[in-house]
Amino acid sequence: MYFTDRQLTLLAFLHEQLAANGKAPTLQEIGAHFAFSKVTALQHLRSLEKKGAIRRHKHQWRSIELDWSPPAAKRDTTLPITGRLLAGGRLEYGTRTAEFDPHELIPSERHGHIVRIVGDHSAADGFHNGALLVIEPRATPRVGELVLATVQDGRAVIRRWAEGAIEGELVPLKGGEAADRSDVIPARRAKILGIVKAQVVRYGVE
Repeated sequence: MYFTDRQLTLLAFLHEQLAANGKAPTLQEIGAHFAFSKVTALQHLRSLEKKGAIRRHKHQWRSIELDWSPPAAKRDTTLPITGRLLAGGRLEYGTRTAEFDPHELIPSERHGHIVRIVGDHSAADGFHNGALLVIEPRATPRVGELVLATVQDGRAVIRRWAEGAIEGELVPLKGGEAADRSDVIPARRAKILGIVKAQVVRYGVE
């Protein structure tokens, strides 16, 4: 349910008053707190009642009941980047060099979703059993992005998007210019389901 900023502020005030005093504020107290009239306070309460956020009992004093809870405080998920594993097994470790927020993996569109890899059929491309793919449901890939697509025979594939001479192409993840052209899929023969934004792998978990 969508609430305006004013409605959220009023709901938070009602929640605080009920928690602190064990009873709801009166129209006069609401108006005094927000610097508006009793009539305006009543209009706001009726709007919240229509949205199912509160219940009121007519002709009863301080009868507001709240069916809304404040959102939980956002958990700080930022982690420090404290090392680099270089070629040859050389490890630079212990110095805080940057911060990483896992929320950066989430698509900007709120309707992103997860696809789980089942089996090792994609292991050669680095996608192992149990891995979670973060998918942004966008059908207009940019060059170099990984796409999840279905092809004409019904198979689902993960390929890299490239610009061909005539149209876009889905090319194998491994191999450059020398890759077998027979494994390149023209865009017209595929349906793009989304962009693979990240892969999440949990180790030691069945």
